[in-house]
Amino acid sequence: MRHCDDEVLAALALGEPVDASDAAHVAACERCAHEVAELRDLQATLVDAGPAGPLVAPPDGVWEAIDTQVRAEDDAASGSVVPLTAGRRPRRAPDRTFAGWVVGAAAAVGVAIGGVGVALALRDTAPEQSLVAQAALADLATEADAGTARVERRDDGTEVLVVDTAYAPTADGALEVWLIDPDVVGMVSLGFLTADHGEFEIPAGYDVTAFPIVDISVEPADGDPTHSGDSITRGVLEG
Repeated sequence: MRHCDDEVLAALALGEPVDASDAAHVAACERCAHEVAELRDLQATLVDAGPAGPLVAPPDGVWEAIDTQVRAEDDAASGSVVPLTAGRRPRRAPDRTFAGWVVGAAAAVGVAIGGVGVALALRDTAPEQSLVAQAALADLATEADAGTARVERRDDGTEVLVVDTAYAPTADGALEVWLIDPDVVGMVSLGFLTADHGEFEIPAGYDVTAFPIVDISVEPADGDPTHSGDSITRGVLEG
């Protein structure tokens, strides 16, 4: 399931209009609704502290510095397994309306927030997550790098497989994401890849140490739920 972007959650927390589809998603998604509630609590806390002056948006150079720092932190967290392919979804710039509000409100309660501190303040409102395992993906036809996969554990205990790879639709069928055991006998389907970036919740009871192989296959629309045997991308998760 793809969740709403931080900008959408911030807009909802501030009572600003959003797309109807995003509003419907938040209404049905416990995770996104929880994030909106936390942002509203943060807003209430800072507003109660009282304003110390007019809110001033930081210059553009600050956001460039923040983006550079966040990219460096994300790269370090993912390790040096393999660089992401050029098809990876581009990072969106921080929402300046909400970020400017956080900067000004934090200043009102005497919190000194530097360039990197603003990014951390924004990220603190998201659910905590920890890296469980990661894998370099390879194109099985050419053995070329094909992106990365990683398993993240959310703060509610659920585990999610995050796939970043160059997506290209095929006329032969849909691209299905699997976890497979080392004997290539037991396997579980996590869903279908429809973009360069995909997040798939791992069903309860499946341990990625027992199902460490990440496999992307071409599945024809033939009504057969089993693996087609036509794998195009694969990698092995390591903790």
